Amino acid sequence: MSAGAHDATQALTILFEDPEVRAAIEPARPRRFSGVTRRHRMVIGSLIALAGLGVGMPAVATSILARTGEFGDPSTGTEEDATEWIDPGAEGAGQVVIDAYPEYLTLPPDMPKNAAIADVSRWVTKVVGGAGAGQSVMQEGLITQNYEFFGVCAWSDVWLEARASGDTEDLARATLWLSNTDNYRQFMGVAAPSAFDRMTDVAAAAAAGEPQLVEETFAENDCAVRMARIKR
Repeated sequence: MSAGAHDATQALTILFEDPEVRAAIEPARPRRFSGVTRRHRMVIGSLIALAGLGVGMPAVATSILARTGEFGDPSTGTEEDATEWIDPGAEGAGQVVIDAYPEYLTLPPDMPKNAAIADVSRWVTKVVGGAGAGQSVMQEGLITQNYEFFGVCAWSDVWLEARASGDTEDLARATLWLSNTDNYRQFMGVAAPSAFDRMTDVAAAAAAGEPQLVEETFAENDCAVRMARIKR
């Protein structure tokens, strides 16, 4: 329990020290979605549960207000999944970002989970663009996809640096991760055929030791900027 609380505390500290993230979660509380059920209003967030156990935590909102209680219908299109629709401008959206971190996601040994949380939080803030509660929605699965692509960026960075330096151990480790599309399963499960094929080709290129597609994907996903924030 203490280890989990420590991780949550560290993640929230990084998240809410970011000025852009703080600005995104401080708007007034306008109207709520009619689809929010009584069950969702009664749910106790993880931060409240930790506080009840006497664990010191930052004073932040739970994710309840950001959750609409409405879920996607995958049959309506290739970009929609079955996850909950989230109000990214609502109070508590920051906690949703933390909740959306996929437990199956493994990062390079020197890349902390908190770095991914802070990075995806910046992305959500950018998408919201200062809009308040009730003005937009996104699926929780889309947030998870951005965690997966943070992982793609992090391991592509390791792959490219290892190839350039001749570090065979790191190259093999990064190749194994990139070649296993289960590491970005949320994206692969909803991707359009062209995007699915693209990532399959990237995985094959990494396994074959061919850098072109890895470099192109690194650029397309703005990985240089994302990794620079972490390394500075």
